[in-house]
Amino acid sequence: MRYPPHMTTTFASLTLLCALAAAAACGGGTRPPATVGNDTVSGGAGGKTVRDVDWMNRTYESGDMGPVTVVNGEYEFAFDGNGNVVAADYEPADPDEYVERGSFGVGTPTYGDVDGDGAEEAVLVTYFHGGGTGRFSGIDVWTMKAGKETLLGGIPGGDRGDGGIAGVRFDGRVVVVDRMMSQDDDGACCPSKVQIERWSWDGKAFVEDEAARKLENFSE
Repeated sequence: MRYPPHMTTTFASLTLLCALAAAAACGGGTRPPATVGNDTVSGGAGGKTVRDVDWMNRTYESGDMGPVTVVNGEYEFAFDGNGNVVAADYEPADPDEYVERGSFGVGTPTYGDVDGDGAEEAVLVTYFHGGGTGRFSGIDVWTMKAGKETLLGGIPGGDRGDGGIAGVRFDGRVVVVDRMMSQDDDGACCPSKVQIERWSWDGKAFVEDEAARKLENFSE
């Protein structure tokens, strides 16, 4: 499934897209993955800039699982045979019970001033694996308001080679995104191209300059 490049969504929406994807893409079961990554969080408050927040070791509020705490950027979990969220090390009493194991993660933040107010924002690439072959990623941009980290907006992502995020950096106030793009002869796991995109904050949302897109060979 390819997600339209004009969609402006945060990582919280990517988990819903995963739920709507085919079972082959997201795992053998039909139950949706937990929604991780919301617009409110706990922990990390008290810093006066986004650089004072420990993004890799903090608690994020999840819609389905409640608060989840990433350690070194990762939180692992599992779904039992009834679709309930359980601990990552869950082992069923019934050896025939199918258990899906997944994870949520955040990458090392990139900092820059997207809105021109003189204060930096933190750009986080987030990752979600709900079991099976699906590997979803997206971009959340956080700012500080009244000494509290607040979600400013997001840039859409996708599943691995079908719109997944390969990298992000700043060019002045522009967020430059490397997006993995599988071609017709590529496997879903192994895209041969990366699309270079330029995204800017217009005061309400992140908007891409589609005319500036460039397609280049992808190399890890």
